[in-house]
Amino acid sequence: MEKREVFVPLMSWLIGGSRIGGSYNTYTGSLGTDPLKGAIGQRIFNYRILIEKNEEDTEFVRTNIYYGMLSFDSRNEDDIESNIFELSEEGLENVKAYLQSKADEFFSVG
Repeated sequence: MEKREVFVPLMSWLIGGSRIGGSYNTYTGSLGTDPLKGAIGQRIFNYRILIEKNEEDTEFVRTNIYYGMLSFDSRNEDDIESNIFELSEEGLENVKAYLQSKADEFFSVG
């Protein structure tokens, strides 16, 4: 089985311009598309990584996982697996490990 590796951006990229009045950046990734054949007929693992704030104004990292060719915005909430992590370098390491384990699990079935 081919190893597909999840990419997680740097903390500074995710934070973006939020510290100077701008906004956070959202990273979207996809595994399973073929460079020559595209996405048709392929098993596709999609994920998003973004920073959000809760009611107490505490920042955290959210991950969203969804499968197949439909875009994130075309999904029902029930079709998206969401998880939160601490906003820190260690938190991003946990994000990468979590997403990689979910991707490995997805591609090991089928």
